[in-house]
Formats: sequence, C-alpha cells, structure tokens
Amino acid sequence: ILQLAIRAQLVFLHPKQRKLVSMEANGPVRVLGGAGTGKTVVAMHRARYLAEEVFNKREDRILFTTFTRNLATDIQENLRKLCSVDGLSRIDVVNLDAWVANFLRSQGYRHQVVFDEDENDAWSFALDQAPSDLGLTPNFYRSEWEQVVQAQNITDANQYLKASRIGRGTRLSRDSKKRIWPVFQEYRAQLNEQGKKEYVDLLRDARVLIQNKGISLPYRAVIVDEAQDMSAEAFRLIRAIVREEPNDLFIVGDAHQRI
Repeated sequence: ILQLAIRAQLVFLHPKQRKLVSMEANGPVRVLGGAGTGKTVVAMHRARYLAEEVFNKREDRILFTTFTRNLATDIQENLRKLCSVDGLSRIDVVNLDAWVANFLRSQGYRHQVVFDEDENDAWSFALDQAPSDLGLTPNFYRSEWEQVVQAQNITDANQYLKASRIGRGTRLSRDSKKRIWPVFQEYRAQLNEQGKKEYVDLLRDARVLIQNKGISLPYRAVIVDEAQDMSAEAFRLIRAIVREEPNDLFIVGDAHQRI
C-alpha cells in the first residue's frame, strides 16, 4: 500500500489526507492516527509538498526526523521515489539522536553518553543518599528522575518542591521531597565529575547552544514521525531548531504505539 501511494503521488490518499498535505498552516500541526492509517505516508507527502511548493529556494531546508535510525533510512528511500531531485535536495532525513550528535560535534562539544543506569556507578553513589525510612525503591527514584526531574528540567530543590507530579502514583509530602532531593543532586554531581551525560542532557545542551549563541539553522520546517516516542525535551529542541512561522511544524504519531 505504501509503494502504491508513493507511485501514485496523492491519488491513493484519502481526501482528508490530501488536505493535510497541502494546507497552509498558521502554526504547528499534530496528526493523530492508529497503526496502519497512513501517518508516515502523509508526512512524506507533506515533506514533498513543502520542499517543492512552499520552501523551494535553494537555501531552504526541511528536517524530517523520527525516533529510530532504521525508520529514517526507510523514509529516505521512499522520498527518493516520491520527490523530484531538486525537492529531495532540500529535505534532510535523520533520526533525532544522530542529528543531535552531529550538531554538538560541529560545535566542538565533547561528551560521554550514559544510556543504562545499571552500568552507571554514578547512580549507585546517588542512591546512597536515599533516606531508608521512607521505604522508596530504587525504581521509584529512577522513574522520579526521568519523569519529573529530567522531564521538567529541574535543577534545584526549590523547583522540585513546586514541580507537578501528576500520574506518579506515590504521594510525597513537602518534607519527603526535601529529603529525597539529595539523591538527584548527588547523581548530577557524579555525572559532572565523571564527564558523563544522559541522552536527554544532550538534547537540552543542543537547545541551549542554539538559543544562547543565536545559531541560525537553515530549516524552514520540521516534520516529526513517530512523535509518541519523543520526550518533552526533544520537542523543546525541535521548537528551537525552526523559527515560528506558518508551516513550521508537522507532527504525526499514535500514543497507543509508544515504545
């Protein structure tokens, strides 16, 4: 079905999908749909439309990004069949972590990435600060770090005391928050001392570099596929990559398929 849709251009797309592809959007657009509904096909046609009909100056670029490297490769190959040579030259297809790595490298940024807390002795040192009488498990601290501290870019105790914890399940009093904050503080200190970063830190650092240095990137639009697998910090970075204007962001995903 995908190949048929590509070979037939828009002929095999549903009328509502054709409208999504060619509409002039005043701001970011999110397209939701279940598995097999054609979200990626719509996103590819949107990329072709923008590259050939809207942002078609020689210097214009469109970033088409997704969560996984393999999907980015498939999209690139399918866009070759869909786009003109000129249009394809304006579309950069790359998964987000590769884009971040290339961008940080171009800025002279050096880092060692930590992906698994089980192999990260900084986390073990941090858990030594956990108050035993609260009865909170290591899994609780890890998920609290990922879903609250990192997700909301919290850097000090006062921010943590005010942070939203909706959906976390375990209630914490103000005093309990004060007592467990040293765990997260120690973890960050250990990472800094060892010259290590978590992946979400790289996303944040890339965004901060763009904003603080006033870096102007060539992208007129960003198209995001499989958006359900992107973190809040990933979307903060994506927002920084492209300036706000009509047709700037086109995001497709399905929360029920989240990794």
